[in-house]
Amino acid sequence: MMPALTALQPNFVFHDGRFGPGVVHLDGHGRIVSVDAAPLPGAARVQLRNMALLPGFINAHSHVFQRLLRGVAERPTGRAEDFWSWRTAMYALVDRMTPELLEDIATATYLEMRQAGYTRVKEFHYLHHLPVGRRYADPHELTRRLIAAARTAGIALELMRVVYLDATEPSQRRFQDASIDEAITLTDELHRTAGIPVGIAPHSVRAVSPDGFRRCAEWARLRGAELHAHVAEQPKEVAWCMDRHGRTPVALLAEAGALGPRTHAVHLTHLNDADVTLIGQSGTVAVICPSTEANLADGIPRLPELLSAGAGLAIGSDSQAHIDPFLELRSLEYHERLRSGRRCHLGPGELLTATTVRQNPGDLADFLLIDLDSPSLAGVPLPSLDAALAFGADARVIAGHWHALGPRPVTLRPDLLRAAARTVWV
Repeated sequence: MMPALTALQPNFVFHDGRFGPGVVHLDGHGRIVSVDAAPLPGAARVQLRNMALLPGFINAHSHVFQRLLRGVAERPTGRAEDFWSWRTAMYALVDRMTPELLEDIATATYLEMRQAGYTRVKEFHYLHHLPVGRRYADPHELTRRLIAAARTAGIALELMRVVYLDATEPSQRRFQDASIDEAITLTDELHRTAGIPVGIAPHSVRAVSPDGFRRCAEWARLRGAELHAHVAEQPKEVAWCMDRHGRTPVALLAEAGALGPRTHAVHLTHLNDADVTLIGQSGTVAVICPSTEANLADGIPRLPELLSAGAGLAIGSDSQAHIDPFLELRSLEYHERLRSGRRCHLGPGELLTATTVRQNPGDLADFLLIDLDSPSLAGVPLPSLDAALAFGADARVIAGHWHALGPRPVTLRPDLLRAAARTVWV
């Protein structure tokens, strides 16, 4: 019989935006009861010596299949290499993807995310159909493969089904729905039946019309769901939007009613002052993916201005060029230092609070066990522990995961990635 109350006793707990002494009490189902100064009477005590408890990170933007692109298209060719040439390599992978390959890649990659400290992932899923756009017998075949992979890996999955209507290249036909009505119908089916949180993701202003964004925003409001979109990632995208619609991508989303606290605007690397104000005043979440934005030469977003204006903050591994939430956090700060020539823009406690799972009473416990004996944390005093994690650590500080009533192990599966790579690239 499980105890009615369990008291987790680490050295420190990250709570209310900072690390400090504390005891986490769990009920008999592994749900959080309270965080207290001392164990409550009758609680079964679990000593976590030389450990700190930190809620797991949220990976707010992932294209999981792109893990197989790691290292591909990284060598100088003598040509002008940029986002658009990288996209050509990505489409070569899209053309070879099968349901079995997708599930294997996703399983291995979600395990890699868990080992790195992500316990929740929001998958920006746009690979829907067979090559050349033919439908699977089950239109949700590839979505179901992702759900199965996440279940195997033990990571909490939120599915952001992408709406992609204006395909201009053959590979994009695997993304393309026949109409906005079909896209919303398929998203609604998943929202009702998938058994996981499902949101809608108009891919970008290049792929969805202003009216399409409006329809997606209406659906998200009606369902209380999130809306995700790539926004102002590349100068070419912004110039195209100005030429086609006479406004920036951010202004287009604002007019479509697609901004707000449940909207996740991804990248935001090329904004003007008015864009920053629109994002901030609407409370839209800025999803920054520094390792991918650096890898693809996207640019550096104006993050301090966005946060000062009122925007929310999230991070993502995006193209899986690197999977490490600690790298993403310090890159947020270090990129801004390089851009401004000044230090200390973003508070480490603020960064950790914004990018980890909220652990409130009633929630299932899902913590990272931070090893305070890790070499990267040696000699760090308590007031600096959050900064040492955000700016000086990596996944090696994670001694394990505490999920519900006990440790949850991570067994990586690089064999799945090796087999997938042989199928795709050899």
